[in-house]
Amino acid sequence: MYAYNDFTAGRVIIAINKDCVQQITPASFENSIFGIEINSIEVLFQNRGPADNDDNIGAIVMIHLRTNNPQAVIRAIERLTENPCVVFAEPDFYLEPHVIPNDPYFGELWGLRKIECPSAWSYAVGTGDVIVGVTDSGINSDHPDLRDNVWTAPRGQGKRGWNFEENNNQCLDNTGHGTHVAGTVGAVGNNYMGVTGVNWRVTLASLKIGNSVFNMAAAINAIDYANRNRIQILNNSWGTKFFSSSLKYAIDHYGGLFVVSAGNSGTNNDIAPVYPCSYNSKNLISVAAVNRDNDLAAFSNYGAVSVDIAAPGTDILSTSLGSRYSYLDGTSMAAPHVAGAAALLKGYRPELTPLEIKDIILSNADKNARLSGKVLTGGTINIKKMFESVSVRLVPAK
Repeated sequence: MYAYNDFTAGRVIIAINKDCVQQITPASFENSIFGIEINSIEVLFQNRGPADNDDNIGAIVMIHLRTNNPQAVIRAIERLTENPCVVFAEPDFYLEPHVIPNDPYFGELWGLRKIECPSAWSYAVGTGDVIVGVTDSGINSDHPDLRDNVWTAPRGQGKRGWNFEENNNQCLDNTGHGTHVAGTVGAVGNNYMGVTGVNWRVTLASLKIGNSVFNMAAAINAIDYANRNRIQILNNSWGTKFFSSSLKYAIDHYGGLFVVSAGNSGTNNDIAPVYPCSYNSKNLISVAAVNRDNDLAAFSNYGAVSVDIAAPGTDILSTSLGSRYSYLDGTSMAAPHVAGAAALLKGYRPELTPLEIKDIILSNADKNARLSGKVLTGGTINIKKMFESVSVRLVPAK
């Protein structure tokens, strides 16, 4: 059975028996035969077949009801199907476009297809109102596939973000790691160029915390900066074996969603913790990596308690230095799939809180027996299921 958000309110499509076609007028729908109130009738398809056509449908018409209450559609269908002049009646269903961007390397983005981005893009492709902070090696903000999505910081706080290790506005990427992460979150989509991110449109803030090695104090400062600038989501593809009360405090008091990578040692984080992945912070999502076969990647850390969900993390193609693209492996590549999904959902439903977004992501994981006991959800992120779940939650009470 369909739900109210599966169709357009105020409309019913009906097939009229060919013997009754001549009777179809607005007045006829209000008389005792049809018994419903309408504003107008629109002929959608006329049967122009031969007179001896064994098809008993004379026309398909759409009736516009006088109310936009979706329950009226159901009631009208129930009444209409009892009438001998009506062959069938049904809602004006929404159609789901199978959205495939025109970016030439899209065929190489197996991870986006695995987590069903094309189906999710029929709901939303992203909005520049959502800011994702990339705490990393910086972002190549001049990359032609990123520059239209890169943040313009408030005056006095750097043009594209901030360098928290050196305390200046030089936040460009020197290694390519942060740029690769940023491309998965939000390389510009449908621009006839390179790749696309999970979001076609999103705002990417470059929060540089180092180059090939990152600095914890810089990370804490970046989290504070994200709070001050209302950056709703942070992607954090880094970690340490050392517990830091300061880092945990900053994460716990960050007002957005904090997405982290699980680590690349192939070990169990429940036994040998890696932070921030192993913190129990409520606003934190920790991400393991899977390969093309949906198996846990050989290098990926895991943990039935400390790692929440998995995402694609091998042979991931994304933006790089200059105008180039590159393939990288790692849980660093898995985390931005989840951060990108969170941003996509936040753009679609701005009122959702970080904890609500986390719950939607985790509760709609695509279950996989091979991940059972490896990650908390026992599955990988599925963006299509996320949006379907949100749509179900929007159905009015009957």
